[in-house]
Amino acid sequence: MRGMRSLWLPFAAVAYVCFAAAKASGGYVPWLALVLLPLMLAEVWRRTAAPPRQGEDRIEKSARSALRACFWGAAIWIAARTGPAGHPAFDAAANLGAGAAIVAALVALSRIPGHGGVMAPARSARSLDAAAFAGFLWAIAVALPATRVLLPAEQVRLDPLAIDYATTSAGIGSLLVLVAATWRLRIVRRLEMGVGDRAAGALALAITAFTVAVPAALMDVAPPDRVLPVAVILASIACTWTATTREPTTVSSALRGILAIMILGAPTTLLAGLVARQAPNHAGAIVLASSAVSIVVGLIARAVARPLGPEQSRWLDAIDAASRGALTPEPDAAIRAALVALGETSNAPGAKPELWRVSPEEVLSVDVAGYLHVDKGAAPERLYEMAREEPERTLRAEVLAALEVRRPEVRPLLAWFDARRAFSATVVLDEDGPLGFILMPRGSRTAPMSLEEARAIRLLADRISALLAVSSALARSRERELSAITRADAIDDERERLEHIIHLEAGRNESLAEQAARGVRSSAYSPAARVALEQLERVGRMGASPALIAPPGVDALGWAALVHLSSPRHGGPMVVIDGASGAEHDIERWQDAERSPLALADGGTLIVLDAAMLPANVQEHMARTLSRRASAPARSSVLPAGLVVSLPQTPAGLVESGALSPVLARWLGDAEVQLPRLVDRGEDLRALVLAALAHTGPREGGEPLGIDNAALRLLMEHSWPGNELELRDLLTRAAAAATGRVITPADLASAGFRPVVEASAPSATPLPTTTRRRPRPRRSPRRH
Repeated sequence: MRGMRSLWLPFAAVAYVCFAAAKASGGYVPWLALVLLPLMLAEVWRRTAAPPRQGEDRIEKSARSALRACFWGAAIWIAARTGPAGHPAFDAAANLGAGAAIVAALVALSRIPGHGGVMAPARSARSLDAAAFAGFLWAIAVALPATRVLLPAEQVRLDPLAIDYATTSAGIGSLLVLVAATWRLRIVRRLEMGVGDRAAGALALAITAFTVAVPAALMDVAPPDRVLPVAVILASIACTWTATTREPTTVSSALRGILAIMILGAPTTLLAGLVARQAPNHAGAIVLASSAVSIVVGLIARAVARPLGPEQSRWLDAIDAASRGALTPEPDAAIRAALVALGETSNAPGAKPELWRVSPEEVLSVDVAGYLHVDKGAAPERLYEMAREEPERTLRAEVLAALEVRRPEVRPLLAWFDARRAFSATVVLDEDGPLGFILMPRGSRTAPMSLEEARAIRLLADRISALLAVSSALARSRERELSAITRADAIDDERERLEHIIHLEAGRNESLAEQAARGVRSSAYSPAARVALEQLERVGRMGASPALIAPPGVDALGWAALVHLSSPRHGGPMVVIDGASGAEHDIERWQDAERSPLALADGGTLIVLDAAMLPANVQEHMARTLSRRASAPARSSVLPAGLVVSLPQTPAGLVESGALSPVLARWLGDAEVQLPRLVDRGEDLRALVLAALAHTGPREGGEPLGIDNAALRLLMEHSWPGNELELRDLLTRAAAAATGRVITPADLASAGFRPVVEASAPSATPLPTTTRRRPRPRRSPRRH
């Protein structure tokens, strides 16, 4: 109701002219116009009212007002022409109506709404210079008859023909201005989606009006001052309709039919009028013949209009066929059928449409034989961003070319389009985001894309979105399967490599432990050594952490290696720590996650020689760490590090003396093994001596040395307070002093050897002092 308030003034003006025409002419036509014209204006106002909801109206308010003004001008002209001919007042009113119509049309053309996107309308496209010039022409045509009405007759010296000349000149000039304005609009805004369709329609209608009206005036079919204003009004209404219709696609579709009818019907009508004017006696037959021709024109108009479509409607037909092909249930078959149909958009060799997927990043195309090809390819990320901002989600290469100078950031994207000879890219979306896009080839196309084509390909993109989602999911599944197979093969190869490395590493670890334990195993013949060896192997199999009670000079490393080799950790590393070394007293080294002996011994055995000589904090840290690892849930098949320590006496005695931490003593528990002294290993002495001489001889630069029985008897009689350490030292010195290939008693004497017999336990009855029994030498072990 609020929008209808502006109707009262135009309604009053039209009614006034109709009343004046009825009073002047006295006929019934002005009264009929008085009824019909206000109804027409009311219907125009109703149809051009703004939508009730904001955001639905894409037409500017000024363009809507221009449309109403155009129809008002047409109503004024019709009302004025119902009056008597040659009356200057009605001529002025008619010219006012024609001028208002053409000015309103030019204003509406300068206010055509855009559809968004990166292409903004140029400033010249919104200029009103054409409207001002046309208004000036029709102002002259209105002023001439108005002077004859407003001024007395004796003061006006103006030929009545001047009014007709002014009307004719204003009509021709305004038509030319309309053609120029629509041509400029077509050039400036041809790349704006939808605006190019409106501009092309307005240009075609303006040229048609000019080419029909001017020949009709020249052939004197009707008076020029009547024909040209009619053409101006009709052209103004048509151009205003193209500028303000809500749907731009109706312009291009309806324009083809209008142009076909005008191309065929206008010459027929002009020719019939000319013949009827020259032969008025045969007017009836001429009218009948022209009617028959008009029927034929209507029948063939549809066929004639088809070639007038964009690119001979090849794109629309191909996209429609692609939409039908996309109805195939199987996704890959539907995509193949759609791409085959889209291939009909271009006849250029090598030009083929492509369907790009986001996940996985692939390009789908069809070759000449119709086979679907899938290749790897990734599109620029900016393409999706810019395409989603464009009308119908379609980004065109021609738009990027127009923005290349003003927006340098689009140049890489334009280069990508040119490299692929692409024309446009339409994004395929679903509720989660972009799935890909349809890339149309450029081929031989030169015309810009119409909104009708853009909407058709966008509808195709919406139709195949579900197909592309399913196809992408299947492709991702296949890709994951292939990737899983590849990873499984790589993991198998890596597993075999790591197993080989682990086996080699385990072999190296066992080799080092075997080398350390070889001296003990090769010389364990005595009962004391055999008992200790069996105890150590049993403790190792149990996985316990034994404490080796090693007398001074006993080599505890060989015995500890036996524990490691018999334990489940025999394939792991064997880390040996000397508690007497000052470097092992640093608590920070033991707390280091990578350099700590506890970390290095993971999966193997940590052997600590002379553990009582370590600081108390180190002992406690070692015990707590081992306890924490033993109680923690197993994260792998790698066992926590085992522990073997050597002590000079039992842990209980060392705890009492303060040399051993109680925490470490509790961790060791009752697993104690007393290592035998050398004096208790008489059966092992020969093997020990020969093994030591076998290594000592070559190191001295000679051959392996032996020992004679007399020298061996002397060694067996010795008590060896220094145990193995003393034996190796003596043999080293004796080998250096030896002159032959066998160690003799003289060589032992030269090395400073003095046999010392172990003192016997005191008896209750003292021995006689007069006699002393010589100790019987121990028998050498039998050969094995």
